[in-house]
Amino acid sequence: MPISRTTPRGLLAFQLIPMETIVSKRKIAQNSLPGSSITVGLDIGYGVTKAVTTDQIVTFPSVMGHARELKFAQEDIAERHPGDQIMDDEGAWFVGDLALAQLPPGELLRLRGRTANEATMGNAFRLRLAKVAIGKLVAGMWNRDIVHIRLASGLPVDHMRDAAELKAALVGQHIIRTDTAELVANISEVMVMPQGYGSIYAMSLSEGGEINRQHTYRRTGVCDVGTYTVDLALDDEGEYVDAESGSVESGVYTAQERIAAVLERDYRQKMPFKIVEEVLRTGVFRANGQPVDYSVIVEEALAPLRSATLSLLGEKWHGGATVDVIYLSGGGAELVYDDVQAAYPQTQLLPEAQLANARGYLHYARFVARQG
Repeated sequence: MPISRTTPRGLLAFQLIPMETIVSKRKIAQNSLPGSSITVGLDIGYGVTKAVTTDQIVTFPSVMGHARELKFAQEDIAERHPGDQIMDDEGAWFVGDLALAQLPPGELLRLRGRTANEATMGNAFRLRLAKVAIGKLVAGMWNRDIVHIRLASGLPVDHMRDAAELKAALVGQHIIRTDTAELVANISEVMVMPQGYGSIYAMSLSEGGEINRQHTYRRTGVCDVGTYTVDLALDDEGEYVDAESGSVESGVYTAQERIAAVLERDYRQKMPFKIVEEVLRTGVFRANGQPVDYSVIVEEALAPLRSATLSLLGEKWHGGATVDVIYLSGGGAELVYDDVQAAYPQTQLLPEAQLANARGYLHYARFVARQG
């Protein structure tokens, strides 16, 4: 298997409004008991972070920025974005939708491919996103209660040499202080795999971590279309095939940037990310309250993503004759499906494609637990 393994009640120092007020108004249910143990499938994508457990799903944009004081409706804004404020050794942060809504584009930080020093930069960013995800999963826990966590995650195929550094960043005890929780997360075990393998395990393993007998393919490929990378992974009867797996630094961002540039040209202002994403998904921009058809622009903007995806498929799998099934996953899966399926008829678009990797990580973690 291609897996690398290793075996308050205080308020935030910076805060917009009193935390007890937020918590009492939200009536947050306590999701985990102190001392309990949970298994988490965590997909820290360049565009969206996804975390799944037995009965919970958490998703939020993988973006953050230093917190700023809001001058009006602070409590309502916090209610709208629960768990999106976090405090750590580097200060107070807005994360996810709160950051997108309240911070100007120049103050937003994102993961984008490899950083100059993954150990101190990229993985510090991933750790903060992981803390936010865990804080959301156990919202309502206070008093620095301890929760024990087994965690499975992934990296783009060509970034797997950084797996040891990622595990080192995640394993251990972490104080998590958000607007909805203050606890100690004791991450006792971390499993890191090639990112697309999550989608393979989502189909080849059951929710309980058992072998899925309905999955009878011998050579299983996955094409994971993310925000900044497109990843391929090939499994040959349980064995990872490195020569036929790989990544390309492309993704949905190429289309987002093209659409953003056209909108700025047409309306002489930078558009918020949320609006750009809406145009990408619907082909319509609302100008002065009226719909404007941008479908032709969207198709043009998607051309580089589709071309990069097909080029990577052709480089690694040629005509695809030796691949029994190709699972298409990731947030950009639907955007390239028609083109990929036309070239490779064995392609299957996974249900809830954006969550497929996280679900697969969780399935694999349960599979490992069963073996132990």
